[in-house]
Amino acid sequence: MQNRCACVIPELFPQPKRISLTGGDSTLSLALRLEIDPVLSSLREVISSILTAAGGQLSERESDCPVRIRLHFGASSAMTDVPTGVQGEYYELRVQEREVMLFAPSKEGILRGVQTLKDLFRRLRQGKAVPCMSICDWPAMPDRGIFVECKWGPDRMTLQDWCRTVDSIAGVKMNRLGIGIYGCWAGCRFEGASRLSEFLMVPVKGHEELDKQHHLRWFSPVGNAWETLSYREILREQDLLGRIVSYARERGVAVVPVVNTLGHNTLIPRLIPEISAKDADGNPAMYGYCLSCPRTKQFMEDLLTSIIDRYFPQGSPYFHVQLDEIGKAHPSPTDHGKVASPWCQCPECRRKTPREQLADYIIWIAKVLIRKGVGKVVMWNDMLTGPMALLTPEFLARLEGEGLKDRLILDCWDYDNGKLDPLRSPEHARKANLGSWVTPMTCYYDWSHYNYCIPNIDLMMKLGFAEGSSGVLSYSVHNPSHLDHEAALAGYAWEGAENTDADACASRWAEAHFAGRGARLQEGIALLRKIVASLDWEYTGSYFYTYCSKKWPRFYPQEALERQEGLPDDPVSSLKEKSRLALQADAVFASLLAEKALGREEKDCVRSLRAEASRIHYYAEAFAWLLGLRRELAGGASVTPAHVSECSRLREELRASMAAVEANIPAWLMPSALALMTPLYEYFGELAQQLAGIMDGSRTSGIDWSVKDFCSDRR
Repeated sequence: MQNRCACVIPELFPQPKRISLTGGDSTLSLALRLEIDPVLSSLREVISSILTAAGGQLSERESDCPVRIRLHFGASSAMTDVPTGVQGEYYELRVQEREVMLFAPSKEGILRGVQTLKDLFRRLRQGKAVPCMSICDWPAMPDRGIFVECKWGPDRMTLQDWCRTVDSIAGVKMNRLGIGIYGCWAGCRFEGASRLSEFLMVPVKGHEELDKQHHLRWFSPVGNAWETLSYREILREQDLLGRIVSYARERGVAVVPVVNTLGHNTLIPRLIPEISAKDADGNPAMYGYCLSCPRTKQFMEDLLTSIIDRYFPQGSPYFHVQLDEIGKAHPSPTDHGKVASPWCQCPECRRKTPREQLADYIIWIAKVLIRKGVGKVVMWNDMLTGPMALLTPEFLARLEGEGLKDRLILDCWDYDNGKLDPLRSPEHARKANLGSWVTPMTCYYDWSHYNYCIPNIDLMMKLGFAEGSSGVLSYSVHNPSHLDHEAALAGYAWEGAENTDADACASRWAEAHFAGRGARLQEGIALLRKIVASLDWEYTGSYFYTYCSKKWPRFYPQEALERQEGLPDDPVSSLKEKSRLALQADAVFASLLAEKALGREEKDCVRSLRAEASRIHYYAEAFAWLLGLRRELAGGASVTPAHVSECSRLREELRASMAAVEANIPAWLMPSALALMTPLYEYFGELAQQLAGIMDGSRTSGIDWSVKDFCSDRR
């Protein structure tokens, strides 16, 4: 049931279901007395911190604060039209002339109402009066949040970074934060030829062999020095997960642990070969598990239950076991062309098909987690509704017989901005009478390039509401550059699908948060959107050429140049236009940073967007010149001193763009972002030497269009 209200207070985001103006303006100010129902006394510190961070000045003395806010446990009116599944987040907010009263039947509802009060503070800070009014509000979807994948960036986030992420999503009334704990991308060798991309975000006691480090190397233009970093994931090194879970719970956000168990799985089976899947010769495949080996299930049970015991002592409503993309991979650190299957070929495992093994595994792992007090077990839907076609009457009957039918949620993901894959639709879960979530993308690849996903959010949220999904958990890594995406998701999930679209949500969020400069922010983002919408733009960066899934070694920027030359339009003209648009976007963001009224979160957003504009300018300028040079030389031109000087000049321009990225990108992303920009910067230094050698006759062979040692561990 949708209850969109006609009255709108622009500073409130998401908009409440009902707002009734009761006449006149209140005397509400940032100075308040806080009176809390004794049942809610444990929330005093959290509520005070939320309101203080929003500019509130709280006092216990009436002489200091003539206006008071009173928090009451329980609803003041019947919730007959509020769906049962979201009544716990229902709240009522009454703003009278000298008093604000907040009613809610749960602590979660109180916290949602406090976020609305925080938004009213924003109106006060903008010099506007707050009208007397009555608000009744509740969410459209019970489960609303983002999943922060274990990737570059999240692996460098500190406790403060995670807490600010919680504050950010709670501020737009999300209530779930998925945290990636284990995941592997075997084909990607971004950190070096023999270093697989593997992340383990918690310590595993008794398994010191899993103590893997990451390695990054980059040039720092700000420090004018080459930097190398060997590190463990900060979340694991400092064992932070329990503190994040506690902080989030206090703010009405439940952390969802996300652990991949069959697909995206090389670190554990490579370093504990006994439990690895075996190939046809009986050798460890370094990928997947031998599901017939007793130690495998013991290890998995110990790992998953220890996560619950150590970090979720009060229980976890959800546990996400992923199970996506269980297919062939390249798990060997040295034999890059070797392909392995995740399905064990030992005699015992061969007694069952992969489909049968997956069915058995789902039932086993779900029972393990539910015995530990997990409310519902979540898994990606792609294997079940796609290659394995597992949702058969026989499998559903097994779930029913095991008491699991209402304990599973299929998480349906699709990240396309255009047409969605029907095999990934939540309609398959609905027809099987299983629960479902939808998973659009809100931010990803931010270590490499800016991606725009608002249309995907729109498609997936409409689909989720149409098919009765109970929640959304976007696939992401958190970056303030994409706060508009997170807001679009949050607005949709709170307000509902009727008369809503993601673009409108993002625009309303921008207007609410940017002190009348929301349209200016949207103007800058629109310029970035225009740039990245072009065909193959993301393939200019070096990231995709660190994959060994097709061939090895890879050649960069040669492969990227050849891709650009294969495009239907003139790539040089297109890239020059991108460079112009990036500079224009940067000017927009620079003007916003000059606004004194912006808060810390808003400034972080604009700084991250400036970093994106600088990164785009970096690649556009470099590739436009390189493609032009290749075109000249292919046409018979000779290398001249002008080519050498221009190459050296452009290298300094690239350095300036890198410096702008380094100065503006979030600290947790800086090493990986600069490590991916460095190969192109290195190449311009090598190219200048090549051109000089050809010009003075000391070199007679052609130009090498790839940076030296691109695929080596030297990186």
